[in-house]
Amino acid sequence: MILRRISNSLVTRLILFGIVLVISGGVARYFLLAKFIQEDLTAVVSAQQLALAEAVAKDVDYKIVDRRRLLDRLAMTLPTALLQQPEKLQAWLAERYQLNPVFSLGLVVADTDGIIIADFPRLAGRRGSSIAQSPDFQRARSGKAGIGKPQLGPFSGQAVLPMGVPLTDSRGTVQAVLIGITALAAPDFLDRITQGRIGETGGFLLVSPRDRLFVAAGDPGLVLKPTPADGVVPLHDRAMNGFRGSGMTTNAKGVEELSAIVGVPSTGWFVVARLPTAEAFSPVERVRGLVIRHSFTAIAIVLFVAGFFIRWMLRPLHHAANLADRMTHGEIPLEPLPIVRNDEVGHFTKAFNQLLAKLSNSQAELERMAHHDALTGLPNRTLLADRMQQGLARAQRNHTRIALLFLDLDGFKPINDRLGHGAGDLALQEIARRLAGVIRQCDTLARIGGDEFVLLVTDLADQAEEGVARLAKKCIAIVSQPLQLENTTCTLGVSIGIALSDGGGNADQILIAADKAMYEAKKNGRGGYVIATDSASLLAEA
Repeated sequence: MILRRISNSLVTRLILFGIVLVISGGVARYFLLAKFIQEDLTAVVSAQQLALAEAVAKDVDYKIVDRRRLLDRLAMTLPTALLQQPEKLQAWLAERYQLNPVFSLGLVVADTDGIIIADFPRLAGRRGSSIAQSPDFQRARSGKAGIGKPQLGPFSGQAVLPMGVPLTDSRGTVQAVLIGITALAAPDFLDRITQGRIGETGGFLLVSPRDRLFVAAGDPGLVLKPTPADGVVPLHDRAMNGFRGSGMTTNAKGVEELSAIVGVPSTGWFVVARLPTAEAFSPVERVRGLVIRHSFTAIAIVLFVAGFFIRWMLRPLHHAANLADRMTHGEIPLEPLPIVRNDEVGHFTKAFNQLLAKLSNSQAELERMAHHDALTGLPNRTLLADRMQQGLARAQRNHTRIALLFLDLDGFKPINDRLGHGAGDLALQEIARRLAGVIRQCDTLARIGGDEFVLLVTDLADQAEEGVARLAKKCIAIVSQPLQLENTTCTLGVSIGIALSDGGGNADQILIAADKAMYEAKKNGRGGYVIATDSASLLAEA
């Protein structure tokens, strides 16, 4: 019962409605707000990564171009005569290297057969060895300067980047090849690639599409490793085919990343700035967590407000419902409910009070109709019987008497037949008014039939017969006065039967006695009255 009452409670429904609104709003914020933030973060992080990748690519490009220019200057200034004097060539290389040691693993000169004739700094086994099979040497030997393939140096054992330019005589004939070698891990070369970080776990990659190699990376294990095969990393495939920009992809290890790709013009390489989306979108997760926490807080607030504020707001309605319920069970009388506030609850209470007043009026009208004659407004047979019972009880208790006068109109039927029932109704109403004027306020005048009236007189003392006789004469006189009905003068009479009681007998017996006395009066010529004694004998009087 209690659970059913709680489940049907308006407060419970308001609480549930508030909770549903909070949860719906939380779910909407959880997905929609997170989506918008993620889109904004994607744009912001992508722009930042592009800026970082551009800066790193420019730095790499600058250092590559700077080394190539230095190598070109050295090639232009190197005397070809020194090619036949290895020791002097060695000294010349040493002097130039010491002036600008950007090639961390030195300068090397190889003759047209690919034999290294001089190098500085000296590395064991390098001088006198052959590089004739190297594609990079062959390209330079053919007169084309360029950057070689990143590779593992055969003499240093380090990952290196060779650059070569041809040494020509005055006629443009290639006499030898000058090579500069830089370790990929050399200080101040690719440091921004190898040591740069984006966030906590992001970093950079330097990729050579021509060689399909990772030139440099924040992860040393990727250096000089082949790039993923086609189809493994879609964004990487696009970058290998010339795409430059930003996008989201999943790397070869299955980690989703935001990547920005910028080219290094001097080499054809490209720089990749990458950041795992788990870190990039960590603010989104924090926002989602905040939404969830705030949703629980909002639910707690809804419960608090519903438990106090809403209950306080609905308290007058609850009180009014309790009062109305008690009224329906008859515990308290029907009366207007108190109006506490001038709001919707107050409006409802006011409407209820108006309905209650209307119902009370209707009930009173129904009660009046149940106990009164509709035409004359006089008490009917039911109300007469009730008052007779009360009169008999008082007479028996107070040793007094009551009198019942049974009045039957004489000459009423011709009025109905000649003038119609409307005129007859007017006649009855006028007779009722006249008779009401001759009785006491404590007496009861009732209409119990078509043209039959009963007059109940109570609390009679000694000489009751004389008093009711005088009253009967007054009634006969007042009824016999002419009536004006539809411009016609009509005259009625009345025959009266009277029964007296000192409290003995019952209402029906007294009414029957009075009725018999009335018929005796009619037999005696009408327009008179007959009193039935308590012994049921009849006394006639003209």
